Amino acid sequence: MNGSPASLARALLARNLRVQKGDSVLIESWNHTLEYTRVFVEEARRLGAQPTVLFEDEPAWWDAVKARTTGPFQRLSRSERAAVQEASAYIYFWGPAEMRRALDLGIFASKFTGYNEEWYASAREGRLRGYRMSLGLASDETARLFGLRGPEWRARLVTAGAVDAHQMQVKGNRLADRLAHGSELRVRHPNGTDLRITLRGSRPIVASGIPRGATKVQPRGMLEGNPSGQVFAALDGCDASGVLVSNRAVYDMGRYEMFAQSRWSFRAGRLTGRSTGVGRATFEKAFRAAPKGRDRIGYLTIGLNPMARELPPCEDCEEGAILVGIGGNAIAGGKSRIPFSSFAMLGRGTITLDGRTLAKAGRLY
Repeated sequence: MNGSPASLARALLARNLRVQKGDSVLIESWNHTLEYTRVFVEEARRLGAQPTVLFEDEPAWWDAVKARTTGPFQRLSRSERAAVQEASAYIYFWGPAEMRRALDLGIFASKFTGYNEEWYASAREGRLRGYRMSLGLASDETARLFGLRGPEWRARLVTAGAVDAHQMQVKGNRLADRLAHGSELRVRHPNGTDLRITLRGSRPIVASGIPRGATKVQPRGMLEGNPSGQVFAALDGCDASGVLVSNRAVYDMGRYEMFAQSRWSFRAGRLTGRSTGVGRATFEKAFRAAPKGRDRIGYLTIGLNPMARELPPCEDCEEGAILVGIGGNAIAGGKSRIPFSSFAMLGRGTITLDGRTLAKAGRLY
């Protein structure tokens, strides 16, 4: 199954956001995402909606960085604030294309996103719903950092992004309910993985790709990532014992680092043995500098998306794959806020809950 940008736009605007005639659709784009922006504009007009494109020219943005012209980035313009408050649907393509270069600006980069809180306040006021498109992160420049081919990476993101979010929601709700009432999760694979995790009844979070709107718990819940498809479960106070041997690469998009070939051993809920192939030096440096709690098992995710496979930054969406995290677990609704987390991932393993199969060979049951 290969998706097209048109099928992606239709899935998000028509099926998920249910854009109708007369609605206002706001799209933010950079130079490298204009080919996808055009398709979303066409789909909005097909639905009888009125699209508006906010365009950020990358060379002009870098000119502002070079000149240290940060003032205009501290507040939303009156026109953009009005557009955000009045829009029915919103699509955001990440930028700039040279994202790693932007991250290398360090704290100075934050001066070019000073309007963020004002933007989210305006979005909450207007009850906006929409998507952050990972397509914007998959530039040719970033692809080279990970040893990927940009066009192929983007094509996979398009295909996975168009998967029916409502079907994933049904699967995710069923899986979350089973995890909430289960006692022991076991993960096995012929590569040497055999890990047991006790569960304590916390309610998992389902991320199916359907924007639900902002809440007190998720004040930025008006925006979903695309592609999506995961169930998150915090593991505060949970026991874990055994071995996890990763067979999938995982990606830290905050540092643009890849980690692979990890082998983690657990006893009594703590990491007692570790080795990493790709990314070892980066992992070890961060782990040794991290505070107390760095070695505690923190959370897990199980993927829901049947078309996601080796798909940064959405690798944990892969159906039936399990990602195990250590350290901070706020992302899964957990209590640990320590400034360190790391994760390892296994695909096509066998996952059982109290002896009953949850997933096997890449398929959820």
